[in-house]
Amino acid sequence: MTTSYIQVPPHGQREYMNTSYYLQFTDVSRFIKLYPGDTHSKWGEVIDAWQAGIKIRITRVKNNLSCSGASYEVGTVHFIPMSKVSFQYVTEEEASGVSIVSYAQDKNLTWDEFVAQTEGE
Repeated sequence: MTTSYIQVPPHGQREYMNTSYYLQFTDVSRFIKLYPGDTHSKWGEVIDAWQAGIKIRITRVKNNLSCSGASYEVGTVHFIPMSKVSFQYVTEEEASGVSIVSYAQDKNLTWDEFVAQTEGE
């Protein structure tokens, strides 16, 4: 896994670009699966949302280990323009499940395990 972890203030204690837009966007859930159907699955928490796009922190990835091209790493933050994003709402449990990044089982962590490991360093 990556060690690139950016701490983000807890939900509800953040400053948003457009608070009402963020609240409307995350009314169903603040956790999403990005680009459903892609070869490499990725989930995340929406950190902010406004008309231009969403800012998301990747909380889980499930790489197809037989293919190259996985570009999202757990813990990273990405901005995705609304014109490019495709997603489905998911539960926090699904978005923070075990990431599959390696055949080595000790490298496949849940979001909580990743945070504990990263903050413990």
